[in-house]
Amino acid sequence: MKNVTFITTGQPTTNPRLVKEAETLHKLGYNVKVICCFYQQWAQKTDEALTGKYPGLYIYCGGDPVIQKATYLKTRIRQKLSTLLFKYTRHFDIPENAISRTHTEALSIAKKIKTDLYIAHNLGALPTATQAAKHYNVKVGYDAEDLHSGQFASTHNEGYKLNKYIEEKYFPHVDYFTAASPLIAEFYQREYRYLKPVVINNVFPKTALQISPNYKAHEPLKLFWFSQTVGPERGLEDVIKAIAATNGHVRLHLLGSSNETYRSALLNLAKEFKISDDQLWFHEPIGAGEIFDFASQFDIGIATETGIPLNRDICLTNKIFTYIQCGLAMIVSDTQAQALFMEQYPDTGKLYQKSNLQSLTDCISFYLQNPDILYQTRLQNYQLGQTALNWETESRTFLSLVQKV
Repeated sequence: MKNVTFITTGQPTTNPRLVKEAETLHKLGYNVKVICCFYQQWAQKTDEALTGKYPGLYIYCGGDPVIQKATYLKTRIRQKLSTLLFKYTRHFDIPENAISRTHTEALSIAKKIKTDLYIAHNLGALPTATQAAKHYNVKVGYDAEDLHSGQFASTHNEGYKLNKYIEEKYFPHVDYFTAASPLIAEFYQREYRYLKPVVINNVFPKTALQISPNYKAHEPLKLFWFSQTVGPERGLEDVIKAIAATNGHVRLHLLGSSNETYRSALLNLAKEFKISDDQLWFHEPIGAGEIFDFASQFDIGIATETGIPLNRDICLTNKIFTYIQCGLAMIVSDTQAQALFMEQYPDTGKLYQKSNLQSLTDCISFYLQNPDILYQTRLQNYQLGQTALNWETESRTFLSLVQKV
């Protein structure tokens, strides 16, 4: 039996790509372990359901702010000190502890697990996986869900310098490299010529859903947006303004964790543009397995990325594939990654110019005026998710990489 250990700097719920890969290998008979840690309070409940389903598979470290407060506080202090010291030294695992709150604890656990392959999900986990692999002289895989060095506005930013240092130090030791979008893969290939990135899209397993024409005459057109966090600089303000400009019966449903300050800001903006209370809905986060049934009640999924910073311009989020697999039409902003996707799949929805409010308004108005086209688009998208854009298809690429190394 082959042994595979995944390492992440977050929780299972906040990293669905990792969960899909871990469950796939587990079901195929691999001995799988996942080393993870506390990241978001809202994810605790859904984590419990996941870990209960696979006892012993997920191993937490580094404490949390509720039960293991002392350990959690210690790791946070260490990370902050390491971040400050990174300006002056690269020794004593200072960069590694700066980029990951739980590097030391995760490495200690990883070295106790005799494994054939360590797979790091996100940049903070890569030093841990690489050092553990060196201890046993085994292989390392890395999944680039984001362009981490592209998450900063300036190359003078200390966060950029830290991320770039980790990339340059540890990428040469990776035995396989996957990326979550074609443009992330292309960027890394250009920056590090020795890498051979393989694209694995953010798709999900097939789900049996009944697609019905939700939007009919005298009923609201329901827009849907989701993310782990509902916050600023995600284009949501423009959606509210565009809804107001259509003068149509449109509702916007937002799923994710949001604080009272930002929620109030959106509600005040809606009030300013004379949008009624029943047109803006907030929903608390749910588990990844629940999102398909939840999302299928809506008509259109919106992906409103602003393209700033660079990572947002070239990433292809799981929104796109979730909407398709749920049988929603799409309205997406013209970031580089999303524009490229819409070139490949032009019938999945509408592309709008992210700096042009009228362009977004026109997209919403089109579906308001053409419910038959909306329904046909939804049916086509669901079928696309059942045939091509799903984890059953995409997982073959992942499995071939694992088997190869």
